[in-house]
Amino acid sequence: MSPITKPLTLVISALYRIGYKLHHKLFLRPQPPLRIPVFIVGSYLTGGAGKTPFTIWLAKRILEQRKNVAVLCHSDAWDEFALLQQELKPLGATVIATKNRYATAMEIQGHFDTILCDDGFEDSRFTGASTVCLDWQEPPRSISNLLPAGKCRSLQQDHLNGQIVHLDCYGKNGSSPDIHFSIESLTKYILGESLTATAICGLGSHERFIEDLRTFGTNIEKTIIRPDHDKQFTQVIEAELSQGKHVVISQKDACRLPKPFLTNPKLHVTVQKITLSKKAQEIIDKAISAQTL
Repeated sequence: MSPITKPLTLVISALYRIGYKLHHKLFLRPQPPLRIPVFIVGSYLTGGAGKTPFTIWLAKRILEQRKNVAVLCHSDAWDEFALLQQELKPLGATVIATKNRYATAMEIQGHFDTILCDDGFEDSRFTGASTVCLDWQEPPRSISNLLPAGKCRSLQQDHLNGQIVHLDCYGKNGSSPDIHFSIESLTKYILGESLTATAICGLGSHERFIEDLRTFGTNIEKTIIRPDHDKQFTQVIEAELSQGKHVVISQKDACRLPKPFLTNPKLHVTVQKITLSKKAQEIIDKAISAQTL
């Protein structure tokens, strides 16, 4: 970052901070708790924290306890909605895309045992909600960590009033993380075989996706980075496959493609695995049973 660009981004970040506080004061003032338990999966990061995969994991744990759950996600995240539908609807969960999670939760609360929000971390109307914060770094403490200077949406002090469990996803000071994301398998791939492929990623954190692929054993000869929720993803995939190359993408990115693409023998989709430490899993399971964190 140049000497001129850095002060400018800090100024814009400060303006973002002012807008953030005004928006919360005018439109997101704390409201009375809902009549049923609400769980929120969030992160300080703007994207790439693993919120949707963990939401799927948590919804499955709730369903295992025979609780009727509605999962809410933002309607702009259409690929996340498709992934949630694909993974959870066959198990009996209801998945709803909405531009206003709180208003939707108010409307449906009489029809479910539990409401689970994929994100919603910044919606301060959800008083009394139980929040799982996926923590990839030290919580942001200054405007230099906020957009556009950093990758965070809010500061640590913005989340002091909720019931928040922070799950360490990084492994601080050399310790094992509370939650570990990894690639369990690839579609149309036999474990142990050599695979050289183009990795195409439209996730919030492409660095971790590429690192996980290499850890899995994939030889990445080319990397193509696309925007999160990219609507041109099909064309990019088609161009690579037309050259006869093997292509590897994430489960969320696969939800953007027409079904005929998924049958291509050279298109491989990652199957993600989530592993919680014993302590973290006990906290989550106890929270589900008690309906509170």
